[in-house]
Amino acid sequence: MERIDLGRGIKVAPVCLGAMNFGTTTDKKSSYAVLDAYIERGGNFIDTSNNYAHWAGTGDESETLLGEYLKERKNRDKLVIATKVGFDRHGEGAGLKKEQIEYWIDESLRKLGCDYIDIYYAHTDDANTPLEETMSAFDKLVRKGKVKMLGGSNYDTWRFERANNVARDINGYPFEIMQQRYAYLYAKPECAPKYAFNEYVTRERLRYLAANNVPLVAYSCLARGGFENPERLPADLIAGERLEFARNMAKEKGVSTSALIVAYYANVYRIGGPRIIPLFSSSSPEHFIENLGGLDIALTDEELAALKNA
Repeated sequence: MERIDLGRGIKVAPVCLGAMNFGTTTDKKSSYAVLDAYIERGGNFIDTSNNYAHWAGTGDESETLLGEYLKERKNRDKLVIATKVGFDRHGEGAGLKKEQIEYWIDESLRKLGCDYIDIYYAHTDDANTPLEETMSAFDKLVRKGKVKMLGGSNYDTWRFERANNVARDINGYPFEIMQQRYAYLYAKPECAPKYAFNEYVTRERLRYLAANNVPLVAYSCLARGGFENPERLPADLIAGERLEFARNMAKEKGVSTSALIVAYYANVYRIGGPRIIPLFSSSSPEHFIENLGGLDIALTDEELAALKNA
């Protein structure tokens, strides 16, 4: 499996494994099986958060399970671990104040059993805390060696840019990677997101990312299985001709639509798009590997352009 060079000595697989439900709705045995299957096929990029999955537990389960896995498998140095800070977990933790960032990085390191985090995301924008305070606190984590790279998740594009301008003004480390909700299908404009800043990626944001060479880690990118099963398609996405076009191309190639979409995400940079790293998971190793197989699908530049313009 190829590696994408993100800088800061970090090279990641072109697909990121999401560990959101590990330790809660996905039990330990199944979580380990998916992790093993991903790594055996060359994967190395694992995503979690300090609040996963608090709606099904305490919010400590995912990081704790990953910490146990890393200890048992003794493979920390071969993996790129990303975690986050800033979202609510049972009425605590929301915000990006200096003391919150300093507290939760140590909690994440403790649960993961790590000396450092490869990629540390601001999980969502905190409009009530000055960006100077937030970016200064993140910068200090990098300088102390607790974090290698910073990222922003669930930010409006202009706020992401402003945060980086602030980082440069203080000679600090900027956000160098973005994680945002993204689907091949377009979002219905009348549907507001559940949380203020977790909007779907738009064409404007894709142009911003490409122009600034910022990789996008795309969550919710397989539309909850809706590419295969229309009943699972989120109500805030437009199906229509774009979905039909992708399904027809997948049928012609003898692959699933989800796998085709993974191939599109992983290769759209070849025709001027940003680097997109799809983030997805499953409780079943077989189902996860089926979607991971999208990395083996060959798409011409003409096919990529046709999918983009459908």
